[in-house]
Amino acid sequence: MKKPRPSLPEILITIFVAVIALLIFVLLAVWTRSLNEAEKAEMLKDALQSVISERGEKGLLEMAGVPVDEIHYSYEDLPLFADERPSWELTAEERRAAAVYLKARDSVVQIVSSSELSDAGQGAGVVITPDGYIITNRHVVGNGTDFIVRFYDGSVRSAVLVGSDTLSDVAVLKADYGNLKAIEIGSSEMLVPGCTVYAIGHPYGYTWSMTRGIVSGLDRMVTSDNGAIIPSMIQTDALINPGNSGGPLMSSDGTMTGLVSSIYSRSGSAEGVSFALPVETALDAAKQIIETGAVHRGWLDILSVSLNPQIAEYSGLGISKGILVSQVVPGGEADRGGLRGGTEAVQYGQSIIYLGGDVITAINDMPITSYSDYFAALFDTKAGERVDISVYRNGQNIVLENVALVEQTEDNSRWLVR
Repeated sequence: MKKPRPSLPEILITIFVAVIALLIFVLLAVWTRSLNEAEKAEMLKDALQSVISERGEKGLLEMAGVPVDEIHYSYEDLPLFADERPSWELTAEERRAAAVYLKARDSVVQIVSSSELSDAGQGAGVVITPDGYIITNRHVVGNGTDFIVRFYDGSVRSAVLVGSDTLSDVAVLKADYGNLKAIEIGSSEMLVPGCTVYAIGHPYGYTWSMTRGIVSGLDRMVTSDNGAIIPSMIQTDALINPGNSGGPLMSSDGTMTGLVSSIYSRSGSAEGVSFALPVETALDAAKQIIETGAVHRGWLDILSVSLNPQIAEYSGLGISKGILVSQVVPGGEADRGGLRGGTEAVQYGQSIIYLGGDVITAINDMPITSYSDYFAALFDTKAGERVDISVYRNGQNIVLENVALVEQTEDNSRWLVR
C-alpha cells in the first residue's frame, strides 16, 4: 500500500522547522564563539595590564616593536602614540611642547610681594626642592623679604627671602610647608645653537604662559644693571617679556636647563634677544645661598683699568690688551700676593688712574684681554681661594703664584675703570 504523499502544508511546515533548527544551531555556534572571543579578549587585557604594571607603557611598546621615543602625553596625561593617521589634531612638535608644559607647570610659581596683592605678579620662580626652596632672579624680589607665591593649582603660600646674589642675579625663597613638586633638573652642557627651548612665566600678568624658541648662542657675556659682567649666558630667541624673569628655560625633554634672567631691548620688551643663566651656575649660587645666605665669590682687591691701545701707547707698554693694575689695597691679599699698582697719576676721562703697574694677562692660565675675560675667570672662584696670575711687568712676563682672593661685593666689583 502506497504511503500517501505529504501535503503542501506538511512540506512547508517541515521546511520551516528545518530552517528554525538551522538558525538555532548557527546562533548557538556564534554565541559560543563570542564567549570564546570575550574570554580571549579578557585574557589579553589582563596580560597587557600586567605588562604595563611591571614595565610601563615603554615596555609594552618595546614588546610591540614601536619606537619608544614617539611616546608623548595628552593634556590629561594620557599616552599618545603616533601613527600614519593620528586621531588627534596635534603635530609631533605640538605634542612635545604640551608634554614639556605639563611636566613643568606645577613647579613654576608666581611671586608677588606680600604688600602688593594685585593680579599683576612681579615675576616667576622655580621650585627646586620638595621642602619649599624656590629659585628666582634677584631683580624680581628687589629689596623685599616677605612674599606670596602662587601655584598652578590655585594654592597660595607665604615665602621669605633666604638670600640673594647681586652679581649673578639669583635669589632664593623658602615657602611655608613642603611637599612641593620640584622641577626636574637637566644640563646646559647638552645645548647647542639650534636646540629648541621653552620658557614658562607670567608676562604682563598673563600667568603660566609658555613660549618657544631656539638656542641662538652660548657663552654670551651679559652686563647686568649694576655693571657686573655675567659670563657663559645662554642666548635665545624665545619670546621673553617682563614677568618671565625667574622662570625656567626648558629643553625638549622637559628638564630645566637655565634660569630666565634678562632681555636685550631698547624698548623694555622682547626683541628676539633674551638670556638665561645656565642651570649649573644658577643652582651653584642657590646652594651657597641656602647654606650661608650669600654667594662668597672670589675677587682681587685692586683698582683695575681695562687696557687699550691709547693707554698702552701713552705708557710706552709693549702690550695693548689686559687689565692694568692701577692700585692695590695696602696690606690686602693682592698686595701680599705680589701685585704692584702704578705710581704715575693721570687724568683718564672722569677718573684718575695710575700708570706703571702690572698688567694682568692671565688667571689660572685663562687669557685675560678684557673685562669680560676678567669677570669670567673669577666668576666660579670662591673667597679665600688661591690663583696663579700672569702679569706683564717692566717688559717681562712673570707668574705670581697662590694669590689669595677676597670676597667679591657689590662695592669692590665697581673698583674698575672701563
